[in-house]
Amino acid sequence: MKPLSRNILYGALVVFCTVFTAFIFINGSKKTTLPELRPRQGALANAPEWTTTQATVKKLQDELTAKPDDPRTTLLLAKEFMQEGRITGDYSYYNKASLDLVNKVLAKDSRNFEAICLKSMIYLSQHRFSEGKNVAMEAVQSNPYNSFVYGLLCDANVELGNYDEAVSMADKMVSIRPDIRSYSRVSYIREIFGDLPGAIDAIHMAIAAGFPGQEDTEWARMVLGHLYEDSNQLDKATEQYQAALNERPDYPFALAGMGRIAAYKKDYPAAIQYYEKARIVISEVSFLEQLAILYRLNNQQKEADEYARVTLNALLSDNITAQKDKDQGHYSDMELANLYLQMNEPAKALPHAQAEHQRRPQNIDACETLAWVLYRNGQAAEALPYITTALRTKSQHPERLVKAGIIMLANGQKKEGTELINKGLSLKPYMDETIVKTAQSLITG
Repeated sequence: MKPLSRNILYGALVVFCTVFTAFIFINGSKKTTLPELRPRQGALANAPEWTTTQATVKKLQDELTAKPDDPRTTLLLAKEFMQEGRITGDYSYYNKASLDLVNKVLAKDSRNFEAICLKSMIYLSQHRFSEGKNVAMEAVQSNPYNSFVYGLLCDANVELGNYDEAVSMADKMVSIRPDIRSYSRVSYIREIFGDLPGAIDAIHMAIAAGFPGQEDTEWARMVLGHLYEDSNQLDKATEQYQAALNERPDYPFALAGMGRIAAYKKDYPAAIQYYEKARIVISEVSFLEQLAILYRLNNQQKEADEYARVTLNALLSDNITAQKDKDQGHYSDMELANLYLQMNEPAKALPHAQAEHQRRPQNIDACETLAWVLYRNGQAAEALPYITTALRTKSQHPERLVKAGIIMLANGQKKEGTELINKGLSLKPYMDETIVKTAQSLITG
């Protein structure tokens, strides 16, 4: 046998190196496809669950490195990321990371019940409400005895404005498993239908069913605080926010609650301090929006303009990202419409209010937003049918009642408009001064 020539040996070596490099690259890339847990900053890094979260995610990642296609471990990691997105406010990153993991499971087993439920949940978080409902319907067909899927259907129908169907889903959920999640949904449904005492009772039950200090329990406490705010019970609202801060020091939504209480009392410096502290803890656009309002009320226009600019850029970025790739970002048209109104640019608010309404024409919040934007654009007659739809559930949300009253007065419906304004102001006399002054000028004018 002839010895191999140097060129042939060299060529074989090149082929071997190329194949070996490709093998290393492919297998190495497999190891890096798992999403990473982003470091927390500031007070969130000191939260009691952070050490446990890091350990849990590391354990799940190690297990997936050993068994990349294990569906149970993949979905557990997806749930950890979804919870982390809720706690940190980094929804764009963690929703996308979770969705990639869920889709990986569904690619191998399209009927995996838990994966379908998580996909629906992510869609709802991204404000893809119709898609979220459709996916949840797939899940309920395969398992009609699971409470969680009825919670998803309740949420989707609420956001789409299918309120009677939402009631049915909430009833099914609580009948299967009465717990913090089902009681919370019962509370929200009752609030939508104007039963504030019933909503308060149900959220009390939710809090009692949870574990003190856990994020979902303290979130339910935030709901209770809001209900007290909207029924002229500021002392009770304050108690809830302080209780949450005792259980979870620096809990950002409780800090924001204390900020609202201070703002109602016109202590704007204190309100700013609360919101600034909350902003440092979590990247939450609504905190930036409130800071823009508070700095304006405190005659610090430069700071107000800066926060309005930052908030606008964040919302626009989310919206543009969602339009390009629905798996990232989320639709922010309602938030943009309201922000443009606060910036006194109602013409820019209108297309966003219309886009949100087109996405869910029966939702009372979307109808209220479009009605108010139309009114602010000098189109009170066009606003009337939308605000009428917004009132169809008999919601007692104070700002909604006052805005509806203003629009009705502008359309010559003095009796109905005056009654709505008086009702709204009796529930929340400390609401936005701009709305109050507009209402009072119309009543006395």
